[in-house]
Amino acid sequence: MKVGLIQIDGKLPNIALMKLASWHRKKGDQVTFIDISSHKFDRIYGSKIFMGGTGFDIKAKLPKDIEAQIPDYDLFNTNYSIGFTSRGCIRDCGFCIVKEKEGSFYDVDFSKDIKHSKYLALDNNFLASPKWKEKLKFFIDNKIKISFNQGLDIRLIDDEKAEILSKVLYYDLKFYQRRLYFAFDDPIIEPIFKEKIKILLKYIPAKHIMIYILVGNNTTFKQDMDRFNIINSYGCDPFIMIYNNRRDNQKLRNFSRWVNMRIYKTCPKFEDYRRLNYAKNNTINKPE
Repeated sequence: MKVGLIQIDGKLPNIALMKLASWHRKKGDQVTFIDISSHKFDRIYGSKIFMGGTGFDIKAKLPKDIEAQIPDYDLFNTNYSIGFTSRGCIRDCGFCIVKEKEGSFYDVDFSKDIKHSKYLALDNNFLASPKWKEKLKFFIDNKIKISFNQGLDIRLIDDEKAEILSKVLYYDLKFYQRRLYFAFDDPIIEPIFKEKIKILLKYIPAKHIMIYILVGNNTTFKQDMDRFNIINSYGCDPFIMIYNNRRDNQKLRNFSRWVNMRIYKTCPKFEDYRRLNYAKNNTINKPE
């Protein structure tokens, strides 16, 4: 067979496609990977293409014999391994589909998927695992660089976890900077966030910590700004993530740019940035 694999969106290699590639190539099929995710289109048309995945069907899953495959790293030209050490989550956040798609938390075998000295963990809640210490020790002992790009649950942090995490070779998505990711998605967890961030900072430098802030879901802009100010006061890096159905909100888009591009470090007041940005855009668009 001649098999074509198409990645339409997403910055990361699609692990389902990587496993499909392994399965087909073992059968002697000719597999071609077509990555159009790096191109920007206003509209995409497809003809006679089998499409799957969460974006198409939330209940879609790979057959068991394909799911068991080691991802095809060669075809996708990656210099790091990628996978899950667990699936599901102990939380049931209203903005998240993980519980509906994957169910309750459970551990999975992951060591077979690791073929490099770098590993991108896609876990939804790594620290919820009863085997969290065993897993971290595996990465420490084998000197494997790991990226927890999906974020760790700060509510589960204690002194023991923070101390062991400090010994892990944690990195950002590109394995370039030292980075641990957490989230402060709901203002209601402010007291526990403050308690846990103080524990983290006893063992891990603030400059190594990035905190995701979900906005445009069920919060006011004041609550969004308050969370930014709290994170900034601890010296950690905040990162705004706009909830999908609010991307048309210009104020949130400006807020995201001001925070994520670190403009707040040179222009500390958001309203000043908004005025400067508005004046700049009007000057550019002003007819001669």
